[in-house]
Amino acid sequence: MVKFEGQVKSAAAAAMAALALAALAGTAQAQEVYVHGGTLGAGIGAALPLNSWTGVHAEFEGLGFSHSVNVNDNQYDGHLKLLQGGLYMDVFPFHSSGFRLTAGALINDDELSAHAVPNAQGNYKIGDDFVPAVGPAPSATVTLPRVMPYVGIGYGHKPVSKGFGLTFDLGVAYGRPRTHYNVPAIYSMFTTQANIDEQEQKINDKVERYKIYPVVQLGVSYRF
Repeated sequence: MVKFEGQVKSAAAAAMAALALAALAGTAQAQEVYVHGGTLGAGIGAALPLNSWTGVHAEFEGLGFSHSVNVNDNQYDGHLKLLQGGLYMDVFPFHSSGFRLTAGALINDDELSAHAVPNAQGNYKIGDDFVPAVGPAPSATVTLPRVMPYVGIGYGHKPVSKGFGLTFDLGVAYGRPRTHYNVPAIYSMFTTQANIDEQEQKINDKVERYKIYPVVQLGVSYRF
């Protein structure tokens, strides 16, 4: 828990530093703040134009909810925590349009932590073995890389006029999930290390498909 809290603070600090940099740089120019929500969660951000066709924006967002998955006929109940900061470069290819191309990086501490749930017979399945639920539940933690590259398209953040506006982002971030499977020592009496390794691999195979993270965000901005 201490390690995770430290990682959360690191991501938050990185994101807020990016926001502060954008805000300080924007004191000599028009600047924009915005709120948005979507597949990354809900958050805040700031945008700064560099010239008439490029700009940067930085943001911080998060979300948490319960989530269950089924792996190898074993149910895992857990909690998904999304916590990201991001720093992005925007390119506006059309002079009279807010349409943009965006690339940058997500700095994140996303984590799915889950524990196994006994079946109707009071057993957990580990690899090919069913073992009695006689101790703390086996658990799994899935994390993504701290920094994930992002590419996408969007609308908004173009310094056209002061006042309210809309922002929209559609893109993908890439990062290969990492899995850690923990089995309390008591279950070594009922199964082998080979079965434990097999179960970890099956969990890893399950989450491997999520290395492409879809991003859809919609927001409201205000330009000073």
